[in-house]
Amino acid sequence: MRLHPLLAFGYCKHSRLSRHFRPRHLDHTTRLAMSDSAKLPRVDFDSTETVGSTRWMRLETLSYHVADENSTDGSGSSVRKWDRAVRTTKQSEDSIDAVVILAILRHDPNDISRDEIVCVKQYRPPVDAYTIELPAGLIDAGEEPANAAVREFQEETGYIGKVLDVSPASYLSPGLTNESACLVRLEVDMTQEANLKNYENQSLHDGLEGCEKDRGLEKLMIPRVGMLNALHDMQQKERVKVFAALYSLALGMQIGEGKGL
Repeated sequence: MRLHPLLAFGYCKHSRLSRHFRPRHLDHTTRLAMSDSAKLPRVDFDSTETVGSTRWMRLETLSYHVADENSTDGSGSSVRKWDRAVRTTKQSEDSIDAVVILAILRHDPNDISRDEIVCVKQYRPPVDAYTIELPAGLIDAGEEPANAAVREFQEETGYIGKVLDVSPASYLSPGLTNESACLVRLEVDMTQEANLKNYENQSLHDGLEGCEKDRGLEKLMIPRVGMLNALHDMQQKERVKVFAALYSLALGMQIGEGKGL
C-alpha cells in the first residue's frame, strides 16, 4: 500500500515501521510546514518584500502558503504571491487605520422623514472625479477611534457630534489592501447653537486642512428617506462617484423602508 508522505507518517508512527518516518529525518522547514498544515492558508510575513514606498503608502509582495497535496517537498503546501498596498502609518497588522462616520441630523424625533445624513463631497485624484462619501479620517497614533471620529467630523463638516457606538474593524478592499476602519455613529444635537449656525451656512468649512481645502471638500446633507434616489440623481446630473459603503447604506435603508431591491 502506497501512501502520501504525510499520511504515511501518521499511519506508521504507531507501527513497526515508525522508525523510518521519525521527524529527525525531516529538515526543520518541512517539519514546521507539517505542524502548521492545519493553519493553511497563511501568510509568511517574514518573507514579505517591499516593492516601493512613498510618504503615505507602501507596496508589498506577500508570500502565503496554501494546501497542496502534490507538493514536491512533502510539506503538503506550496507558496503563492500576492501584492498589497499598506499605509505607512499602520502600527501593526491588527491596528485600525481609520474611522468612517455615520451621523444623522435629527430635526424632529417624531418624524424620521426630516432626518438627514451628513456626507462630504470632494475631488479624489485616483478616480479623477468628485465623490460623495461619509466623513472619514485616519486615527492618530495613540488615539481612540471614538475621539478620532469626533475630531475628524468637526474638521470636515464643522458639526459637533456625540459618539453613540463604535463598530469592530471592517476592511474596505481586502483584495488590495489591509486598510481597516471602524464605523462610528454620531449624534448631532441640533439644539446646540454651534450646530444650528453650521447647518444654516452651507459653505466650505474654514477649518479644513490644506489638502482637503484644495480638493474642494464640502459638507452635504442628504435626506435619510429616499437616500438611494438622491445619490442616483447626483450621479446622473453631477457625474460624481459614490463611496461603496455609502451606497450600501442607502440600499439597506431602502430595503428597510420596504421598497425591496
